[in-house]
Amino acid sequence: MEKRVVIDKKNKIAITGYFDKSFKNDEYELLFNTKTGFEILRGINNNSDPFKTELPTLIDVGIMGHCENHCPFCYQGNKHEENMTLDNFKYLIDNIKHHTNQVALGGRGNPEDHEDFEEIVKYARKNNVIPNYTTAGNHVNKRIVDISKEYCGSVAVSAYDMNFTYNALKMFMEGGCKTNIHFIYSKESHEKVIDLLNGKDIWKGKIHFEKLNAIVFLLFKAKGNGKNITNWNPSKEQFKELALNATNEYSLFKVGFDSCAINKIKEYANFSTIQKMSIDTCESGRMSTYITPDMKLVPCSFADHDKFGVPILKEGIEKAWNSKPFEMFREVLKKYPDSCPALTL
Repeated sequence: MEKRVVIDKKNKIAITGYFDKSFKNDEYELLFNTKTGFEILRGINNNSDPFKTELPTLIDVGIMGHCENHCPFCYQGNKHEENMTLDNFKYLIDNIKHHTNQVALGGRGNPEDHEDFEEIVKYARKNNVIPNYTTAGNHVNKRIVDISKEYCGSVAVSAYDMNFTYNALKMFMEGGCKTNIHFIYSKESHEKVIDLLNGKDIWKGKIHFEKLNAIVFLLFKAKGNGKNITNWNPSKEQFKELALNATNEYSLFKVGFDSCAINKIKEYANFSTIQKMSIDTCESGRMSTYITPDMKLVPCSFADHDKFGVPILKEGIEKAWNSKPFEMFREVLKKYPDSCPALTL
């Protein structure tokens, strides 16, 4: 680990960190700690922080092509495809490992159900790309927990309020994995989210908050199976209430929000200087991307896979990253940083 002191002249703050992975070109420097997940991206040589990086720093990898749960709100829908092959995953890692720091394993289904799950996370870690994943937790067992602890940076369990949800959380936390909960924020769940942020245990002792790493709130997307659930879209007043409670000192856990939610609350929330430094607008197609099970590069998993998807086995990852569909996506974000091109284009 190399100790670095990074000076933020704008905010007059010095940040000390330890990093064991770095990338540098003439315009920016990317520093990463593979043990903690702490990452710094900053402009150098009198350049501002980059709007877009040479390659993504984070890739959401859809290793799963189908799911047995068929949730009525799933943005991925019920489409059935073959899972991503191990060889294709290795091709991806081999081509991005010098720049990409993390892969978030997902797709349609639980990543740990993939036939080559252990080899996938092992290969990523071996190449210094940290794998993380989200699961419903239906089939979590001790073997999965042991594999996750050894190779993954963190795991997240979706908050389905089912027995298998609490069983998976208990097994991961007791097994020593850095464990998060992914909680969908919508008009329907608004009151529960506010209760959580105010220190109320809505799960009535079923979750050991002292062992939990964080709860990450993900904004509901009216895509896929959820495209017709229009009454789940939060109102402006609800977003304001969420923002005012986002940094509540009574919370029993660390709090995170996806970029989609942050875009809606950042102007109302009372974030500290340090928190503001870590907040960005949508990073899709700029620093992050999604890869479908059949190896198409898409700006984000919510974007239309046919309209924006570029086959990477044919074009190559760098060419796909700089393709016209991605440039079109970025142009919207340049003009309207708080918008969602996946929903508007």
